[in-house]
Amino acid sequence: MNLLKTDFAIIGDTDTMTGEFPMDTGEAGIEILADEMVFETPYGQSPVFRLFALDGRQVITCRLQGLSLINDQSEEVRRVFWVLREVGVKRIVAPGCVRGVNRLLETGDIVIPEDYINLLPHSHVFLEGNARLVMEEALCPEVREQLVRTAQEQGEARIFKRGVYAVNSASPGESPAELALLKGHADVTGHRLCPEVYLARQISACYAGIYVVTGTTTAVDAALLNPVIIGVVRNLAVVGNCDCKALAKEMQ
Repeated sequence: MNLLKTDFAIIGDTDTMTGEFPMDTGEAGIEILADEMVFETPYGQSPVFRLFALDGRQVITCRLQGLSLINDQSEEVRRVFWVLREVGVKRIVAPGCVRGVNRLLETGDIVIPEDYINLLPHSHVFLEGNARLVMEEALCPEVREQLVRTAQEQGEARIFKRGVYAVNSASPGESPAELALLKGHADVTGHRLCPEVYLARQISACYAGIYVVTGTTTAVDAALLNPVIIGVVRNLAVVGNCDCKALAKEMQ
């Protein structure tokens, strides 16, 4: 094990990943290298991380707790991304759950968005430094392409390979009027993606998410995303030909 040779990260939450991930996926080629890892960061103690090998590739993973207070949630994400930067992560995959805004979407559909709308008032959270972030193609096209391809190969749900994610607070949830206001502007809404997408850009890592549409009363087994994210990490090139790394610029 060499923690500084960890190129891949999977950042989920309590809605999409159990405490047994990735052992509960049933996928071959997985070996747990380290567990219950907690790091002291300049912003406080990190969440619990797990390090595993997938066909010889080192992958670090953790579950965001999704704290209800916006500032606390942002601080949790900042601690996570400080760790990811320190271990040299280059590619990040983020599974999650969302509510559908677009009327074409049904519970159980899978969406891999290519853009976002940030509706949070306090989510422009950064690590130390003075970076100017260019948020064109903020969601890495290469990681998204691999997510789409792998999800289509699984063939267990309808796959939407584009869409706009509106980022809202985790609590108390959107009212029907708020969802109606988003129609025509966004396809899904949820509490992930921001500030994650900003911090991923700041640490020059490729980032993309895959999300399952849930209903207000209908339960969905978000574990259906597990084979997809494992397949993506298994097949994704460590170093891509995308522009993600070049779009975080240090200000003079």
